[in-house]
Amino acid sequence: MDTLRAAVVVLRVAEAGSFAGAARELGVTPAAIARLVGRFEATHGARLFRRSTRALSLTPDGERFLAEVRGPALALAAAASRLGAPVGVAGTVRVTAAASLAPTLLHALASLLERYPALRVEFTLDDHFADLGGGRWDLAVQIAPRIADASLLARRLAPLPLVTLAAPAYLARHGTPLTPDDLAKHRLIGLRFPATGRLMPWLFRAPGGTRRLQPDFALTVDGSDALRAATVLGAGIGQAGTAALLGSGGLVTVLGAYAPPPWAVWMLRAPGPAGSALAAVMDAFVAAFRRKKK
Repeated sequence: MDTLRAAVVVLRVAEAGSFAGAARELGVTPAAIARLVGRFEATHGARLFRRSTRALSLTPDGERFLAEVRGPALALAAAASRLGAPVGVAGTVRVTAAASLAPTLLHALASLLERYPALRVEFTLDDHFADLGGGRWDLAVQIAPRIADASLLARRLAPLPLVTLAAPAYLARHGTPLTPDDLAKHRLIGLRFPATGRLMPWLFRAPGGTRRLQPDFALTVDGSDALRAATVLGAGIGQAGTAALLGSGGLVTVLGAYAPPPWAVWMLRAPGPAGSALAAVMDAFVAAFRRKKK
């Protein structure tokens, strides 16, 4: 039996926590993964995994084997993913992203699927901050000021300004705020983070740093699409971490002189080796945001 191949498969099973998870990453069936692991265990007379209907865990022999082969196996997987042959990019990648990032990411995916016919992508738009540790998603592209979870592999794709927005019709009726203090006289639209239930604070540049406000919102929504729609309809003034809101309904910025430091677009994934399909999607997203900077 090919020991190197078996080492890579054992590593993927251990990282994914299941035969099914490893099979998705490698583009094969769970049964094929189980057969390969079973043959390897039988050949060497050792059990690598404890199997039950609910969980899969390493035995002491499995932990020792994995500790010794992890480095070579990761190097082998990385070398294979860099070969770049279209036939090698296959399998399914599950991606979740903030809704306002859809145009950029879908453009990248369209080109990628044209190049790699065997690639499959499940793409979901969701402003929730994805739980990558649960195994539901392979990759998340999100908007945030920073990434607090040190267990995730994070790459900053692009800065993203925080903008305060209003419809011209709303400003015509209620006037234009000239300073953040003027916002107390206006209807404001708040954005709630679905993952935590917390309201996004409003931030403004101030002498010596950033001023943080938690306004009394007349309307609260839980996604950028709803925020854009409400602002376009003249429900009030909104603030969001994306300039994409400007592209719909003739919205205009207010309080530009008080704009705070930008947030960022982040690409996130759980620790572990990236298979060729996931690596291809990640590279496409990086290239898409590099093109936007030019």
